[in-house]
Amino acid sequence: MGKKNEVGGFRQMNIMMARNFNLMFNNKIKMGMIVIFPVAIGFLLSYVMKKNTFECFENTSSAFFSITSAAVYIGMFNSLTEICKERSVVKREYMTNMKIPSYIMSIMLVQGIVCLFQSAIMTAICYKCLKFPASDLLFKGHSFVKYYITMFLIMYAADAMGVLISSIVKTNELANLIAPIIIIVQLVLSGVLFELKGAAEKVSYLTISHWGMSAFGRLSGINDKVPRAVFEDTKGMLTADMLPDISKKCYEATASGLVSVWLILLGFVVVFAILSMLFLRRIEKDAR
Repeated sequence: MGKKNEVGGFRQMNIMMARNFNLMFNNKIKMGMIVIFPVAIGFLLSYVMKKNTFECFENTSSAFFSITSAAVYIGMFNSLTEICKERSVVKREYMTNMKIPSYIMSIMLVQGIVCLFQSAIMTAICYKCLKFPASDLLFKGHSFVKYYITMFLIMYAADAMGVLISSIVKTNELANLIAPIIIIVQLVLSGVLFELKGAAEKVSYLTISHWGMSAFGRLSGINDKVPRAVFEDTKGMLTADMLPDISKKCYEATASGLVSVWLILLGFVVVFAILSMLFLRRIEKDAR
């Protein structure tokens, strides 16, 4: 008997990408959420924030914390149930020669395109309505492009984290139960709500929110902003040198620092994708 023909990994990936796009476009609710989420959150953030949002350190920090949190939320919930919702199908196809790396890469590429679209919408709304601070890091002008890259990398890293969660858990219910815990961890360890020291500070380096805030802080030149007390001092009795230094090293406005943060966020995507492949290989042991 001749050897059974096998579909190569690259072709498998293309076939599954086409299938994923087809399923997504045919799901009107899913498509609606993809469009509505970034639009609604973008306008909501723009509505609740003050016109002088970026005039002082604390307001700038709060604004980008909200934007970073929103990007993490949107990204993670894009893919949170992407695998576990069809786990039985994945198991059956895996047992008939489906390649796990091809499957994960097909999801990652489709989700990457979704994140490109969503981050463009959210960046455009927030950039226009809130008037983000101009940035000449890396190259002069084109601040929108740099904010867009940052928004996309945060969202895509969170999306990849959602894929990882979906590859580990077996049900949508469990994925949705875990998600709020992950979000809370991201918020607490961002370094904005609380001052982190010791072990907590080191653990924060493993969170997307920390590096997202670092990128936005560098772009906006947040360390050059005056403290809120000085900004709100209408009598002019306070100056910045009268108050404790609130600048942070992770916000230093350097081109090398910004590129490093971008690469770290991209590293999250790669690591989460690889871990997803490793965890999903256990699917053959599923009882169902």
